[in-house]
Amino acid sequence: MIQSFEEAADGYLLKGKVLDTLEFNKVKARLVELARTPYGKESCDALFPSGDFDCVRERIRETSDTIAYFDREGRTSISGINDIRGSLNYATSGGTLSMKDLLDIAGFLRAVERIHKTLEKSDITENVFCERIRLLVTEPSLEKEISFCIISEEEMNDRASDALYVLRRKIRDAQTGIRDTLERLIRSHSSDLQEQLVTLRNDRYVVPVKAEKRSEIPGIVHDTSSSGQTVFVEPMAVVEANNRIREYLAAEREEIHRILTELSAKVVTFSDSLRADITLVGEIDFFAAKAELASLMKATVPLLNQDGRIVLRKARHPLIPEDVVVPIDFEVGVSFRTLVVTGPNTGGKTVSLKTCGLMTLMTMAGLAIPCLDHSEVAVFRKVLADIGDEQSIEQSLSTFSSHMRNLVSILEEADASTLVLVDELGSGTDPSEGAALATAILDEFFKRGAVTVATTHYKELKGYAINTEGVENACCEFDTDTLSPTYRLLIGLPGVSNAFVISQKLGLPEAIINSARTFLTEEGIRFEELLSAAEQKNRESEKLRKEIRDMRDLVKKQIEDLDKQRKALESGKQQILESAREEKKGILSETIDECDRILAEIRVGIKEKTQRDAEDMLRRIRNNLRAGIHDLEAESRDSSQPRMPGEKPDELKIGETYYSSKIGGIGVLVKLPDSRGTCVIEAGGVRVTVPSESLLIPEEEAPAPDAKASRKNRAIGVKPVSSAEKIRMSRAQNTMPELMLLGKTSEEAMIELDRYLDDCVLSGIKIVRIVHGKGSGVLRSAVASMLRRDPRVSGYRLGGQGEGGDGVTIADL
Repeated sequence: MIQSFEEAADGYLLKGKVLDTLEFNKVKARLVELARTPYGKESCDALFPSGDFDCVRERIRETSDTIAYFDREGRTSISGINDIRGSLNYATSGGTLSMKDLLDIAGFLRAVERIHKTLEKSDITENVFCERIRLLVTEPSLEKEISFCIISEEEMNDRASDALYVLRRKIRDAQTGIRDTLERLIRSHSSDLQEQLVTLRNDRYVVPVKAEKRSEIPGIVHDTSSSGQTVFVEPMAVVEANNRIREYLAAEREEIHRILTELSAKVVTFSDSLRADITLVGEIDFFAAKAELASLMKATVPLLNQDGRIVLRKARHPLIPEDVVVPIDFEVGVSFRTLVVTGPNTGGKTVSLKTCGLMTLMTMAGLAIPCLDHSEVAVFRKVLADIGDEQSIEQSLSTFSSHMRNLVSILEEADASTLVLVDELGSGTDPSEGAALATAILDEFFKRGAVTVATTHYKELKGYAINTEGVENACCEFDTDTLSPTYRLLIGLPGVSNAFVISQKLGLPEAIINSARTFLTEEGIRFEELLSAAEQKNRESEKLRKEIRDMRDLVKKQIEDLDKQRKALESGKQQILESAREEKKGILSETIDECDRILAEIRVGIKEKTQRDAEDMLRRIRNNLRAGIHDLEAESRDSSQPRMPGEKPDELKIGETYYSSKIGGIGVLVKLPDSRGTCVIEAGGVRVTVPSESLLIPEEEAPAPDAKASRKNRAIGVKPVSSAEKIRMSRAQNTMPELMLLGKTSEEAMIELDRYLDDCVLSGIKIVRIVHGKGSGVLRSAVASMLRRDPRVSGYRLGGQGEGGDGVTIADL
């Protein structure tokens, strides 16, 4: 039977109970939460570890490339995307989409265009994440048409079609005529009315008439108040007008349906590219979620191998809080394929076992793991685990029976491509029989070539590990001084029970402890003493290694501090020299002034010859001093960096003149950049908000224009065009009196509205229409808050009937 590629790939996926046992599904649940789109969440939820090495390698590359992109360019914004697959299927089958469905499609298209634009200035190549973004197909024409026609989920733009505009104008005119007629009737029959107002009943204009005055106003009764005191009458004078309005409203509904049908048909023409974009957006969001999870866990991408090697450096279990978890160094499959972990209860054996298994599953799923760089994980065909107490009262299974049933199923599948994890091997039965079974089972796994990690309390397994090549001991360290585990895993050392030491420190009489020792064999006592001494030596050596690391870190920090001081001295050297030159120049200038004063006194108080001699002497002194000043100035010019036209200034200063590429002219800086990086310059009496990045050092001023040419221009009536006038002319040509903010976040909308108001002021527009939609009202409130504080705005209001209602704000500048 021929298998498809998808079926073959599914055959390598690891599913079932082991994912819950090793808590992989909890990590996957966190990944799903980090996805921003329904498509990405589905991809995260469908993630399973794979035993196919090529598949895992490709998954790991996706993760590492996305992490590399985020580290360099920042996280890509993936938001504002709804699930449009149902709408797309409905439209494809010939259905007419609602306004909400079309707005969701327009929002999806805007999000696709926004994601696609993130790579406009990026030069990253051979990156899987960037390749997915570059494959996106943008359809700006469809998005703009939908956004123009539909204002909100319940309202269509008057300008969606000429017919709709004419119908709504007729409706407004008819409504105005009815109101005028009813207001005249109210004034002439004020005593017959319960209230002097016009209201609606069944979409028809009526007036509230007192029940006893019903005969005074001929017309059709549409409703009665609950008390019976008021009847709502449609006067005969407006019946025909109300009928016309109903006809117009019916025609309006038909026209809206026609427009929706037309837009739905256009969506169908783009259905193939939309479906391709849906798949790509799901993958992009999935990759981004994996990178964000790696950032939250401070994880790294491990090296892969097919030889069963697992080397974890400072591995942290991702589900244990960061301030509680103790990093461990773990190794198996390098010089030994079986690891036996011993130690006291609650000492960290099971956590070490689960950390090894979970890191392996996460790697095989293409996720980064919380370890240091250069950790290494093997790709296994199967991961089998027996962890925890699964006794069943209903099935009459004891702890030993439930463990043995799991071990039997594991033995049926274990081979050289398998990772086997067993907790408390052989427990729950007679110690001597349990130890014998545990040794035999462990030996069987070893013979089959499986990579095995097992925890136990049996000392017989310690001896098996010591005497069998390819099997190694490990233990979870226990501090006998504090009587508490340190949760550090020590590979190469078997665990010590520490029962006598703990009992003695807890107050058990010395006689009882000595009596207990007599029941142990001399060989057993020597073995435990040897292990205890080895563990003590290991702690001492680890303490020395820590002191050496601390000393090395201290020396490194001191070297870095000295290097910083050296650089600071070098950078301050030029400033010190410049300060000395300025001081010397001041002294010389003062000396010249003193010479001039003395010379003046000499001219008045001594003879001519003596005066000439003194003048010559002082003139020589003054010339020498001035030469010194010139030398200092030349030296200062040589040491300073000239301002080059067209370059970005090192520092922006208020009052300085700069050229702005944003307005295509020069202006004087009047306000330094704010938190958004925008500043204010003044050009020709007009203040303009521009990005600080657009400011450059201006060219030197050109020489004055030829006088003859100026007279010629004045003679034929040509006036020179100022920089401000050029800005106004440019804005007037490109600025429209309407701004669309639909689908934008509040921050994005405020930035665009601020720039738009600048353009409107420059172009002379006095009234603007800001379309923000109804929605939850957040965008409308943000727009109102900004307009209320903005000095460029003299007033604003919400749109009226036919202007867009609450989905539009009209502002006077």
